[in-house]
Amino acid sequence: MLLTSAHVAAAAAPPSGNATGLALLARVHRAYAHVPAVVIFGKTGTLSFRFTLILSSSRTVAEEFVGRQPSNVTTLVGRLGGATYARDPGGSCWRSVPASAPQQFENLGLPFPDQPRMRVGAPTRTAAGWLLPVVADGSPGTFAIDAASARVTEITVTASGRRIAEHVGVVHTTPALPAATPLC
Repeated sequence: MLLTSAHVAAAAAPPSGNATGLALLARVHRAYAHVPAVVIFGKTGTLSFRFTLILSSSRTVAEEFVGRQPSNVTTLVGRLGGATYARDPGGSCWRSVPASAPQQFENLGLPFPDQPRMRVGAPTRTAAGWLLPVVADGSPGTFAIDAASARVTEITVTASGRRIAEHVGVVHTTPALPAATPLC
């Protein structure tokens, strides 16, 4: 059976962990209830990247990833209930990403900024808001949360020994994501 993002999201348990952290995360979810989209961008090594997430009542319903390296661009796009598709560097058509592939969007259907199998730690107060430690699929990260808006301003992830800072912004109108056509 081919697993779609809807199957993954439906099977995903809600975040677990520290009660204070979970309460703060619930406040963050409410802060995105009327936000149509967010953009997340960053850089690691020679790769610069941008995620665009379309939200509905704080839940991610569609997503696009654009990764740029000096000589190529890779684009992924997915919608809730459908597959994730990739347009490879220099390609003119889209291919379906296997459900087991690491490029598969697993956060479709989840409230922003949740990830499947996410564990939340105790938040730390800062001058600007809070730092909320999380672990998703064994990788530690931190959400920097603004005190006034309760929205995430930065996501820091440690993966493969690298610390990656991802900046988060609100998009006030719903952007159009590319349609995965033509298929290869």
